[in-house]
Parts: sequence; structure tokens; C-alpha cells
Amino acid sequence: MKGSQWANAFFALVIGFVLGLLIGIRFSSGRNFVVRSAFERLKSADPVQRIEAAWDLAMNPNREAVNELANLLLDREDHVRLAAAVALARIGELAILPTINVVKKAAEESAKNPQQPFHFLPGQFFRHPRDAAIFILTNIARSSEGAKKVAKLLESKDPLEVGIAQQSLQQVGASALPSILPYLRHGRREVRFAALSVISAYGDKAIDSLRKFVVENKEEPKTLLDQETKQMAVYALGNTQSDRALPILKEALKDPLLETAAWQAIGNLRTDGAKKFLLEQVKRFFKEGKNPSPALISAIGSCQLAEAIPYLRQWLRSTDPRVQESAAMALGMLRDKDSLPVLISLLPAKDVGLASAAANALAMLADSRALPALYKTLERVNNPADTQVVLNALTAIQSINERSSIPVLEDFMAKHKLPEIVQEQAKRVLEYLQRYGRP
Repeated sequence: MKGSQWANAFFALVIGFVLGLLIGIRFSSGRNFVVRSAFERLKSADPVQRIEAAWDLAMNPNREAVNELANLLLDREDHVRLAAAVALARIGELAILPTINVVKKAAEESAKNPQQPFHFLPGQFFRHPRDAAIFILTNIARSSEGAKKVAKLLESKDPLEVGIAQQSLQQVGASALPSILPYLRHGRREVRFAALSVISAYGDKAIDSLRKFVVENKEEPKTLLDQETKQMAVYALGNTQSDRALPILKEALKDPLLETAAWQAIGNLRTDGAKKFLLEQVKRFFKEGKNPSPALISAIGSCQLAEAIPYLRQWLRSTDPRVQESAAMALGMLRDKDSLPVLISLLPAKDVGLASAAANALAMLADSRALPALYKTLERVNNPADTQVVLNALTAIQSINERSSIPVLEDFMAKHKLPEIVQEQAKRVLEYLQRYGRP
């Protein structure tokens, strides 16, 4: 190439560079103008102006813009809140932290001024800032990278952040599974539990992912973490409420480390298949004249298996206090008022677990015929070992909700030097009956 050609090429390159720089500056200036204009319109009394500003900021996002959009989630105009939420969802990952911070701000303000809480805003859209946050994070988590960012919140030690992440990921559905599964191996129990609660909400689609933690891994748990993860996976299978989980749970029953969790999970399924299986087991134990495990009996109550009531009544008279305890709780869960006399007769039991279970069952039945026996049970307060029995009796008295209990409780509190925990519970029950008790 000749010298003149090199010069021309160099000159053209310089011209192109300068033109590009000028265009970039012009574009950047235009963008900055739009953003500045949007910030000004956010202060407008006209909600339409605020909505248009939200759209402009969504198209030109930066940290300051995202923070301003997040604050719009507390706007008094519901259409403005809707526009802000859609804009934040469009922006994506950059919006996660500012959105969470606004929900925290609303919660703090509500605590300071409960008479005019931030969390109850006018209109139809996102009256609670938390609802807006769930909408935003749900849409962000629909992408694989967004799901990873939202799932990261499961590690938070702030229950508010964890709760929002859980609800958002549950709404996304099973497409978020790859982002959640790693947290089943997390070192903190709370994180593993949060992840499992999300996965179990996916129903059928979660079962194959949970299976490997329960039956496909034949190795003995090497650590307490491994063992607990398997147990929590079993509980999560129960929350799927799908009969597809039943074969896995039957297999888990063969493992002594998982048996209790498996029975409870089968009870939580509440499916026709689970009820049929439980009833078969109940009849088998009864025919053989053997006591079933307390976990199986508890599963009957969880599964609402009314057909098992006659068998539960028999086990309520067992010589094994743990079997009696589980039967009492199951009958309470099944609201079997015909068992009331036997449950009342168990209140004086020396076994604290059994007496506590009887009081709990009576709380679930909420039958006023149990009141005299419950009043008498309060006298066990003089024995420190019986504190839990007394607390459960107070709960039962509140559940029955008769104003006639008020003088009894007043006398109880005046006559005895109560442990602090009993004093507080008795005070709460008394205040409740004074406000809501039936005449």
C-alpha cells in the first residue's frame, strides 16, 4: 500500500472513531436525560407520570434507578405499585436486594405504627409489599440464572428473606429444581429444611429428585448431616401428597433410621393409597395382638383415617404408655368425642407424656364436659415435673373457651406461686377468655 493510501485509511479510521465517540456521547446524554427526567416525574402528584417514569427506569436500569423503583412498591396508588413490580421483574437480578429491603422497611414501619401499617395499602394490586416481592422474585427465578440468585436467599439467616425466596421458588415450579438441589447438602439444618420445603411443594415432579436421597443411595449415612438429610427427604415426600411417593416410603420403613419419619410421611400423604395401606397395617397388628409403633398410630391421626377409630380406642387402654399417648393424640386429631371419658381418665396419669397427650387431645376436642377434670389437673402445678401437663391443660381450657373458667383461673393464679412459664400462659388464657369467651 502506498503512503497516500495509508494516510487515507488512517484518516478514515480517525473519522470513524470520532463519529462513534460523538454518537456514543449523544446516546449516553440522551439516556442520562431520560433517567433524570424519570427521577423528576417520580415526585409528580400525577400517578400516570409516576407510571411512565417507572417504565423509563426499567428501560435504563442502574442501581439508583432500581432503588427508586423498589420504593414505588410503597406508593399509595396501586397501579403505580403494579408498574414498579413489573419493571423490577423485567430488570432481573439487580432488583432482588432492593426489593427485599423495601419489604423489610415496610415491616419495620408497621411495627412502629401498627395503627397505620405500611403492609395494608389501598387498591387491588400488591396491598402487601411482600406480595409484590414474591411476584418479582418469581419472575426473576424463571430463568436458570435468576433461580440460582433467588435460591441463594435460602442461606439467609433472616426468616423474612428465606420465606420470600421459598414462596417465589414454589411458584416457579420444578424448573427451579437444579438450583435448589445443592442446598440439600448445606451445612446448616435450616437451609436444608427450607430447600426441602420448596421441593416438596412441586408434588409429583419432586419425587424423582427426592428418591435418590431415600432409597437409591444404599450407603449407610457417614455423618449426622447425611442421616438427617435422608430423614428430611422422607418428610418432604409426605408433603408431595402423591401416591407415587408411597412405594418409596414403604421401602424407607425397612430402614430403622427412617422408619419413624416414613410413617409420619405416609400419614401426611392423605391419599387413598396411603389410607388403604395404613388400615391394612392396623388390622394386621390388631389381628396379631401386637401393639403397633407409636409412629404408625400418629400417622393414622395425620391421615384422618376415621376407619381406624375402633382400633385406636382399644390401644388407648394399652399397657404401653407410649402407645396410649399416640392413640390419645390420634383420637384428638380425628375429633372422636366418644373417647372423651377415657381421655379424661388419663389426665391423672403419673406418666407425664401420657397425661400431656390426654390434655392435648381434649384441647382438640374442645368439649366443655372436660372442664372439671382440667381444673383439677391444674393442681399438678405443685410438682415441677408436671409443668407440661399443666400448660397443656391451660391450652385445653382456652380451646373450650367458656367464660365460666375465668374465676377458676383467677383463683388458680392467686393461690399458687406459679413458675414463670405457667404464670405467663395462665395470664394469656385468662385475657383471651375475658375478650372472647362464650357465656
